[in-house]
Amino acid sequence: MNQAVAGIALGILSLHFWPQIPDYIWFVTALMIGGVVSYFLRLRMLIWVVFGTLVAKIGATFYADAVRLIPIERENITIVGEVSSLLNQNIPTSKFDFTLSAIGQHEISYWNPLRVRLEWLRAVEMKQGERWQLEVRLRRPYGRVNRAGFDAERYFLGNQLHGKGMVLSGQRIFLAEQSAPLLSEPQFSESSLSEVSLRQLALDRVVALTDGLVHQPYLLALSFGFRDGLDNADWLRLRDSGLSHLMAISGLHIGLAVVCGWWLGCQIRGAAPESDMLLWLPLWLGLLFALGYAWLAGFSLPTQRALLMSSIVMVLIRLRLQWPGWQILLVALVTCLVFNPLGSYSAGFWLSFSAVFILYLANISGLRVDIDREASRLRTWRNKLRQLALVQLVLMCMMLPVQWQWFGGISLAAAIVNFLAVPWVSMLTVPLVLAAIVSLWLPSLSAQLWWLADLSLFPVMWLADFSNGAWWSISVSWLPYLLGGTGLVALLWFLPVRTFKALYLAVTLVVVSWRGLLGPTKYDAVPAAQWQVDMLDVGHGLTILIRRGGFAVLYDTGNRWEQGSIATAVIEPVLLADGVRELDGMLLSHADSDHAGGAADVIARLQPEWKRSSDRRDGFMPCRRGESWQWQQLDFRVLWPPRLVVRAANPHSCVIEISDRALSPANPTSVLLTGDIDAISELLLAKLEPEIAPDVLLVPHHGSKTSSTKTWLASMDPSYALVSVARYNPWQLPSAEVKQRYLDKGAAWLTTARNGQVSFTIEEGKLGLLRYRQEVKDSWFRKLFSE
Repeated sequence: MNQAVAGIALGILSLHFWPQIPDYIWFVTALMIGGVVSYFLRLRMLIWVVFGTLVAKIGATFYADAVRLIPIERENITIVGEVSSLLNQNIPTSKFDFTLSAIGQHEISYWNPLRVRLEWLRAVEMKQGERWQLEVRLRRPYGRVNRAGFDAERYFLGNQLHGKGMVLSGQRIFLAEQSAPLLSEPQFSESSLSEVSLRQLALDRVVALTDGLVHQPYLLALSFGFRDGLDNADWLRLRDSGLSHLMAISGLHIGLAVVCGWWLGCQIRGAAPESDMLLWLPLWLGLLFALGYAWLAGFSLPTQRALLMSSIVMVLIRLRLQWPGWQILLVALVTCLVFNPLGSYSAGFWLSFSAVFILYLANISGLRVDIDREASRLRTWRNKLRQLALVQLVLMCMMLPVQWQWFGGISLAAAIVNFLAVPWVSMLTVPLVLAAIVSLWLPSLSAQLWWLADLSLFPVMWLADFSNGAWWSISVSWLPYLLGGTGLVALLWFLPVRTFKALYLAVTLVVVSWRGLLGPTKYDAVPAAQWQVDMLDVGHGLTILIRRGGFAVLYDTGNRWEQGSIATAVIEPVLLADGVRELDGMLLSHADSDHAGGAADVIARLQPEWKRSSDRRDGFMPCRRGESWQWQQLDFRVLWPPRLVVRAANPHSCVIEISDRALSPANPTSVLLTGDIDAISELLLAKLEPEIAPDVLLVPHHGSKTSSTKTWLASMDPSYALVSVARYNPWQLPSAEVKQRYLDKGAAWLTTARNGQVSFTIEEGKLGLLRYRQEVKDSWFRKLFSE
């Protein structure tokens, strides 16, 4: 059985390495070959691996078939379906999930549901469970692809979302009209009541009972997994303190629900007359509490794992069987993967199972409380606190690789904060929340319990505020140390130094003698003639990074929005991934938001030593024709504009030529950054600089028809033409006519819309190219979203 379960898990997880979804004929062939090989070589696990890949194939195919029902290019379409997100008018949000029953004239199969994330800017009251007919502008979940930062495509895949769109208009379908043909003109009756889910009704009641409480958003997250009430400041507080797992219904809370149900069952059994029917009441009540709490959370992946493990343990207890902990965890893992093969693309899956596995290792290694009946109460509690502190420390160290993979860093205060907060929330807050939910039918009692739960969070939040700024972003250069440290902790854990002195001596000698472990950092010797140009994928806008060694200069900052900017979402994560925490310089081509919107965030977070712009800004040096300087032996020469202005528009964009003549005089390479200059600026610049001939040219104004004139391109022969543009921009950029001009010149046409982040490594005239969507982060679902 263990071989079968492990083989199936390996087969399903192999999905992460598939460049495309193979046809079924390959699986039939693999099953036949696997069967023969297994029979003769007694490799039975191989056939189960193939079976697991078949399960992965089915899951990926179902997902792909659903996605293909959504247009590749954004278009207006009518859809019918049901609201699947919890919503409340007192906690406004413009985004919600919607499960479709029909799209256009195509009805959706019940067995392969189509779920999309929609945004409706109009304030409309909606409830989970209601049916609506919506006119939407729908597209596939195509997103930005960079070296680091949030990966929207992976997020949509892991959460089984097949598309995204904007609602243009909509009408609610009431119960009386639901029998009408789909997509026909509904006759709505205001007297009819639309169906609303029980979970939504419970949320609305809790929102009313917790109105005015300081920690209402946290209580809603703890009770329903409802996080719309948490703002950016809340998420930063939870991230820096390492308490994110406590403010969502996680496996820990499901376990507490089981304990509460078991305790209640024991109390009822003890108070009632002795009966065989009540013998297993604690077990069934524990499972019922866990099932109810998981239902409130919407059966998220961590709650699925915890519910499965709780169910397995309870069934084993009922059948008087005993399994080792690793077997229970493995069966739960495979069950989750079989029912949701794409779940392994979400962070919650890996965080949940990794944490439980580490706790299991801690337990079998002796990191547990040994009950000594003869010890004093003080000594017993001291022993428990010591073990809890060790568990938190081990969790922080051993979870480092998983934390880095998904979040790029770790909270340095997590161990201390969790040591104090986990017992408090587990023993006080969560039981109060469970009691408040159970007593919802008694509003006065429930309100008092919610008030007590809110009161219990004050010391937790006070503690969390002390960890502000404790988040440590870990660069790729630190990854060997990270993995090595984690491995060392594991070795020390299982192999004591006193017993294995020779082993640790050998490891120490290897580490001391191992040179070149890290890549170049800001303080290392810079390679003789190597530098890098990165055009980041920022949607509609522009951000170019020029780097050499551990130093970096930024050209334009991308856009910003109400709750963030490209600076925080893309630029900072990309730089931190390479260990760059500060910029040497920042250049702003002009003042438009898609080029300079994130300037304030860049200045505040990345602290550039010098700043230049083509308009008059406090603290900025001029970026105008005639200015030149050398940075890291790279020559910067400003070609345009001829003078500074109060506010730089497109024609005043700062045009800069960057070359490595000092580094590679025999075979120099030049890069021309053009901002959004227009045709007139191009013609004037062509007269001023008739001999300019860049190897890499940033196409002006995102490939608009207002730029890239034939006169401008006449004297140029670029090898690469770069365009920073969003695929679904409203201006339909870049222009096909402009693209053809560059192709006629023999230039390779590279756009962030099709290629994601584009990176050049330049050394002595040789240009190494990386397209992150094709060469670095290529996968079957990337092709699905862009085909």
